[in-house]
Formats: sequence, structure tokens, C-alpha cells
Amino acid sequence: MPHRIESKHNPRYKRWQAIARGSKKSGQVFLEGQRLCADALAAGVAVEAVLQADTMQTAAAAWLDTLPDTLDRFSLPDALFRALCDTANPQGVALICASPLLERPQAGAKKDGLYLVAEGISDPGNLGTMIRTADAFAFDGVLVTSGTVWPMNPKVLRATMGAVFHVPLLAFEDLAGVVKWLKEANLPLVAADPGGENPPEALPGRGALLVGSEAHGISREARARADTLVSVPMPGRSESLNAASAAAICAYAMMRKRQLDHH
Repeated sequence: MPHRIESKHNPRYKRWQAIARGSKKSGQVFLEGQRLCADALAAGVAVEAVLQADTMQTAAAAWLDTLPDTLDRFSLPDALFRALCDTANPQGVALICASPLLERPQAGAKKDGLYLVAEGISDPGNLGTMIRTADAFAFDGVLVTSGTVWPMNPKVLRATMGAVFHVPLLAFEDLAGVVKWLKEANLPLVAADPGGENPPEALPGRGALLVGSEAHGISREARARADTLVSVPMPGRSESLNAASAAAICAYAMMRKRQLDHH
């Protein structure tokens, strides 16, 4: 039987609230919904607690029945469960588990690695889509700097569609730290910029692709530190691309180049 929590003043519940709001101190994340929870478990993420609302969607309840008995479970009134969620109609199941974000790289960059760098990306949907793109194209990691939306934001997590558990996610204080980490592996830094002189087809099959702020583009520092500036040709009427779209086009080009290099 699950443990029962009925008060918003319960210390454990208060901690869950802080985690659900994206607390950077806890080292944990709140995941709501069957799909995201299943992806986390499949990836072997350490789970602290399984939460269930009194009212659950049928598929979510059925999935809950498949979980091992060794996991700690807690049941909550619908109102308390909903207060943890930022979705309008939560499915009624959630996990408190270890954060997939590494705030300090545990190892150096891979010598032939492909990385995606998010600089100043403020929209959660864009960052989540970029993480999903990196996963789709077999990138070796996503690097985020302090000017980017917190990657454990619930909206970011949902937008990744589970990819956040498949591709390493590394946090850096600033771009200087990113550049230093890349240089130790002799990896080039490529930045997407409307004024870039190279098309995506010219991109290398190893290195880091930096995509900047939706509103302001890449920073002056990124423009100065980049080994190559790349721009996507746009013969149509639109003046610019969404940051996540630009990232996908350039990331695909780098992935194809890596495949060709390895054949």
C-alpha cells in the first residue's frame, strides 16, 4: 500500500513542491505523466518516490501496476497532486528522481564528439526540442550556459519527449568554460549566425554547434571565439529561423558528415 500524504504542510510534500518548481539545489526532478516517467525508468534513473493521485487516467493506472514493489509509493488527494503539476490535466502519476543534468562534466569531451551548445536559449520549448534533436542525431551531449532556461524546467522536460534521459546534459557557468572543455579535446566550435560565411554542408563531422538567443542571436563572445560561423540559406521571404529549427538543420548536416567520415 502506498504511504498517504494529505497535508500541503507535510515536510516531504513541501520538498516535492520545491523540486517541481525546478529547484537547482535538490539534484532531483519532478516528472509527471506516464510517458516521461516510463522513459526515466527505462534509462535507469534513480527513483526516490512514485506519486499517484486519487484520480488517475486508465492507462496511467495500468502502467503503475507494472512497477516493482521495491519503489516507495505515495498517494495524494487530487488537489495536492495537481498543485505539483504545471499541466492543465495531469494523468495522475509522477516520479521524484535523480536529475539527469550534470553540473560538472565527469570526463573530458570525446575526441571525435558532436555536441550542441545552447547559449541564451530562453524558450523552454526551443531548448527541449534542441535536446530532442541532439538525441535524434546521436550527438554526444548538450551543453547549456547560465543564460539559458533551466533545463529541468517542467516545460523543457516535456518538450524533450524523454530525450533528456538519452543524451548527456552538461551545465557550464559560462561560455569560457565550454570553450576550455572543448579545446582540451581539440574540438572546433561552430556557431549558427545569419552572417555566417559557411553553409551547413560545409560543417565538420566533429565539434560543437552553438545556437544562440531567439531574440538576439549569438553573443559577441561566441562570435569571437567560434572557429566557424554557419548560416542556413533562406531564399524565401522569412528573415530568420526559429532557434530550434536552425539547430536541427545544422545538427543534421554535422551528423551526416560524421557518418561519411566514418565510412
